[in-house]
Amino acid sequence: MKKYLLLAVCSLLIASVGTTAETTKETAKSNGKTMSPPSVSLGYVVLYVKDVSATLTFYEEAFGLSRRFFNDDHGKAYGELETGAARLAFASLELANEHLKQEVVAASPDKAPLGFEIALVTPDVPALYARAVKAGATVVSEPATKPWGQTVAYLRDKDGHLVELCTPLP
Repeated sequence: MKKYLLLAVCSLLIASVGTTAETTKETAKSNGKTMSPPSVSLGYVVLYVKDVSATLTFYEEAFGLSRRFFNDDHGKAYGELETGAARLAFASLELANEHLKQEVVAASPDKAPLGFEIALVTPDVPALYARAVKAGATVVSEPATKPWGQTVAYLRDKDGHLVELCTPLP
């Protein structure tokens, strides 16, 4: 009888350890430790500008990008350019104010650039640089090969946003 009682107690202990392990696994999953992260990708970057149509035209002429979408609802404008996996988009300051319920700091060619840049990757930085300057981009730095092997140039668009032109990383 003692033998059966000992087997029963051992079975209960083993079962409780298994249940505790499963509960611990479920708790870890709910804490996000073993859950896979949600699938996230960069869809588009939106820059706020005074005149969306003029900015789209500038980017088409300066960088050869194609217009994907444009809508203007009485000054509340939005437009997108095809740029590969992620799109470059522009929204009017009026639309930003409506959606965000606050004013945004707009870029300006007369002020220091905002604390970010748009990087456009191209195999021929000097050619795209020359095209952009001809279209009215402001020169920040001419094309130069960096120590890591990438060719890079900096410009500012008609609204004052900083634009990097670069070759793919080696």
